[in-house]
Amino acid sequence: MSDTPYISWLCHGAVSLAPPAVFTGAKANLFAIDASTAAIQSLADALLNPAAGTVVHYEAVAPVAIFTFMDIAKCTSATDVVGWLPGRECAIWVPLIEIHPGFPFRKRVVFWAPYIFIDYTIGMVTGREVWGWPKVASRIVVASDTPGKPVFSCTTTFFRTMKSDTQGEHAELYRIAQVEVATESFPQWLDGENATQALIGGLLDRLSADVLGTLGRCPQIPSVVLKQFRAADAPQSACFQAIVDSPVEVTAFNGGGPLLDKFTLDITTCESHGIVSDLLGRPPDRCSTTLPVRFAAWLALDFRALLGNNIASARLEF
Repeated sequence: MSDTPYISWLCHGAVSLAPPAVFTGAKANLFAIDASTAAIQSLADALLNPAAGTVVHYEAVAPVAIFTFMDIAKCTSATDVVGWLPGRECAIWVPLIEIHPGFPFRKRVVFWAPYIFIDYTIGMVTGREVWGWPKVASRIVVASDTPGKPVFSCTTTFFRTMKSDTQGEHAELYRIAQVEVATESFPQWLDGENATQALIGGLLDRLSADVLGTLGRCPQIPSVVLKQFRAADAPQSACFQAIVDSPVEVTAFNGGGPLLDKFTLDITTCESHGIVSDLLGRPPDRCSTTLPVRFAAWLALDFRALLGNNIASARLEF
């Protein structure tokens, strides 16, 4: 913890607000696809484990990736009184197991999002500066925008090739669409505990019982993120780098259940966002890659993004 007071920009156009962050009236959709454990491990070894040092290590534990879309009625800070905004976010999550060398009983399942997108400035800046989430501005479409045939999509800036003469595009990066309507009705989950067990079974059914037990004992949803800032005088170096514990606490369960319709995921092929190779460990198809969704669900909830904690922090001197 730093002893240096934070200089607040409140009443001067502040866009980075103090946690906890409070989210009310959220509607979330989750879509799981089959992935490659080896590919996810390579991704964690490139983007997360280098900041861990000898303190902690993250291992991929399941061949699954989870695409989430969230439409939130009210987003605000519980500390800085500024008002509220609606907001949308979408992200790609993978489950990891957190290992503390020398402390075998400290293992736990955590969630990590190497890709995360958002449509409002305060949420993007606060998420990056406070916890370190790599949030990027985007336009997000959810089912309520396309009545009759549910579509979920993320439009953002990407580069089809990574070359000096490539012009960036602001276009659809990925989309999940309904391709077949279920013939049976959707069962509803009765309460938060029922929803949690159903989600663990649907999303993480390939994990062993002892590993799942570490998740079931957690009162919050555990997630981790790499927080770093580039040094101004040495752009290939970081002036701050840490792995941050960024827990989420569900404060109200307002409904939910599985989606029995069939959905497919389409990912645009571009070199700036290697989603297919990151998750599947293979090159993408020529223009776009289409993948089946193996599990889908919806949730209505209120939640809080809680204070974070530095799990591993590098001592950087310049």
